[in-house]
Amino acid sequence: MLKRLLILFGFFFLISCSEKRIKDIDEIVLNENIQEKNGFYHYGDCEEHIGNLYNGKNYYYHENGKIKGNFTLNNGVPEGHWEQFNSDGTKRIDIYFKEGKVIKKIKHN
Repeated sequence: MLKRLLILFGFFFLISCSEKRIKDIDEIVLNENIQEKNGFYHYGDCEEHIGNLYNGKNYYYHENGKIKGNFTLNNGVPEGHWEQFNSDGTKRIDIYFKEGKVIKKIKHN
């Protein structure tokens, strides 16, 4: 009985200690070299090759060449001011993050 209890406790401990972060619905990262797993962003071109947590600022563009958005990641989580734009160049959304959590979001019409 004690052995079973210890095994169950071990599984519970492993599950409760696994890192997981919940992404915001408007959080968009478009870069073929950045992969998301459990809400954290990693260097790597596919899930099997995920490497270190991503750090840095990145930009992505619409097919017409206008900016689609920009984001900053620090230790694999969103940080600072993120922006997204419509294909005509008008701003769609501003999201402000601190340590991976949304602190402010402004949607534009």
